Amino acid sequence: MTDPSPSAARGRMIFLFAVMCAIWGLTWIAIRVGVEVLPPLFFAACRFLAAAPILLMLAAARGHRLAVPGRWGRLLLTAMLSNTACYGFVFWGMQHVPTGFSAVINLSLIPVGVFVLGIALGQERFGRLKLAAVVLGVAGLAIMFEGRSAIDPSPEALAGAAAIVAGTLAFCLGSVLTRPLARDLAPFVVAGWHCVFGGTGLAILSLAIERPSIALFAAFADPALLAGWAFLVLGGSIVAYTIYLRLLDTWGPTAAASYSFVSPAIAAVVGALIFGERYTATEGVGALIMLAATLLMLRTAGR
Repeated sequence: MTDPSPSAARGRMIFLFAVMCAIWGLTWIAIRVGVEVLPPLFFAACRFLAAAPILLMLAAARGHRLAVPGRWGRLLLTAMLSNTACYGFVFWGMQHVPTGFSAVINLSLIPVGVFVLGIALGQERFGRLKLAAVVLGVAGLAIMFEGRSAIDPSPEALAGAAAIVAGTLAFCLGSVLTRPLARDLAPFVVAGWHCVFGGTGLAILSLAIERPSIALFAAFADPALLAGWAFLVLGGSIVAYTIYLRLLDTWGPTAAASYSFVSPAIAAVVGALIFGERYTATEGVGALIMLAATLLMLRTAGR
């Protein structure tokens, strides 16, 4: 059996990127359903701790070793950054600032943070095309969320905004530090241990801050909540995240993180179609700019 041609391999990676963007663009619906019923940290912990054994079983079934001597420290650190710190800070911050403002901070900082940290830590090469794509994408995000990003300059709101910044930068640093793991270990192995460590960290935070009771598990009897949780586990944590790890290895951190220019547009369109949310011409322009930024970034993928 011959290896696929470079063009075929690239086409496959672009297809996987599109699948990841679509899934992560839809996860916000499931998260929205979940956090309206359950405490956010508890809900996130349930998601990752449920995905962990599935991912590790898939890894074992494919013949991958689950024990990773010499890698435990980096796996723990990156899981704490990408899962525990990210979700802990962002979910806390979103309680104090508007959703639109939260989205602007989070989504615009991801490609910028990954680009800068990737170069600083030797996991990304500087390129003018990459820089142009990042700048263009951030501009598109700002246009798309214009009018939804007002913030009350109260101490609570400023603290919330700072928490979202901290959580986003934690995700960016975790992504960059994960690339060496993605090069050497199977995606199912990395994703599985990330869910174990990250989910455990979130569970500890939930116990300390939210003080959940056993009775909360009864909420999963609700079909909508159960469906949303299952989508997050199977789609978000198993399919999309393992694709992200492959892209980290193959394309590098900045190109892999350019999903943040696509997923918001998908989420906005779905919100308009399903929930009847407002979708303006200005948002359409912002989405088109972000699409252009993504296409520009894909030209740099793997370089």
